Amino acid sequence: MDKFLPLLGDEIGDPDEECFLLLSNKPDNRDLGFVDRTRPTIPVSINSQDFLIHQSPSLLTSARGAGTTGAVLWKVTPLLAGWLTHPSNVFASRILRPTSTVVELGAGTSGVLALSLAPLVAGYIATDQQYCLKLLRKNISENSGDRQADPPTSSRAKAAGNPDKRSKRATENARRKEKITVLPLDWQLTQATSIPELQDKGIDLIIAADCIYNESLVQPLVDTMADLSGLGRTGEHRPDRPAPFVMVAQELRSPDVLEAFMAAFCSKFTVWRLPDALYEGCGDSGRELMDGGGYVVHLGILK
Repeated sequence: MDKFLPLLGDEIGDPDEECFLLLSNKPDNRDLGFVDRTRPTIPVSINSQDFLIHQSPSLLTSARGAGTTGAVLWKVTPLLAGWLTHPSNVFASRILRPTSTVVELGAGTSGVLALSLAPLVAGYIATDQQYCLKLLRKNISENSGDRQADPPTSSRAKAAGNPDKRSKRATENARRKEKITVLPLDWQLTQATSIPELQDKGIDLIIAADCIYNESLVQPLVDTMADLSGLGRTGEHRPDRPAPFVMVAQELRSPDVLEAFMAAFCSKFTVWRLPDALYEGCGDSGRELMDGGGYVVHLGILK
């Protein structure tokens, strides 16, 4: 831990100042941040991994009162996945270990982070409201089978014609699927500590990607992060271990929502903004996550 934290630079002391700095350097005239809200399927490439992601444009535009934003893929999710799994990312190798357990909040329907990160860890738990889970499970299942995204990349096309590579890929996909668990979790209605599958897991990392968009959800989200951090600190097989890291990636939109989140997050967590140095050399995803690109990634540890 002592060797890891200096990579993060100074912790955030003033949430209001952090919001001012972020918003003063935000690009103008950005869209809401969908990858493509009109298409039922989207091919996604995360470094050497290719996925075909199903989404639900009709659900996004429906009148469902409890929210519909999880129905489609948002831009920051593949950016975060691409950066975390980039071969040159020395930072990620320190928090994504073969023994790690990761919990994602607000996974939506895409499963991109779960599919990308599962091969690197011992277990990945993707959570969201019940309405997202059917399509989320479908994306995880289909992209963990011996199938190809359409159209295939040249590397995957070559592998398809090679029995040894095809067998290896099938084995890797089966292991990926075994590592991913999908669970319902509504921050406003369910306390994370009451879910049996989340207890005694020894959680190492909690991820929330583009979940900061509604001021009324900010406090329930931060409370859930704190509850899970408490569980992560006291796992049955690893007692008295440090609290897990909480990684929050978001596109910068509403000043009011950002300010509410930073105030709530910093009240319960020691927080850092990931510096540009950690993105350098990590391809297009790393470059887009740098300061001034309209996105930000914060890392927190429960106080």
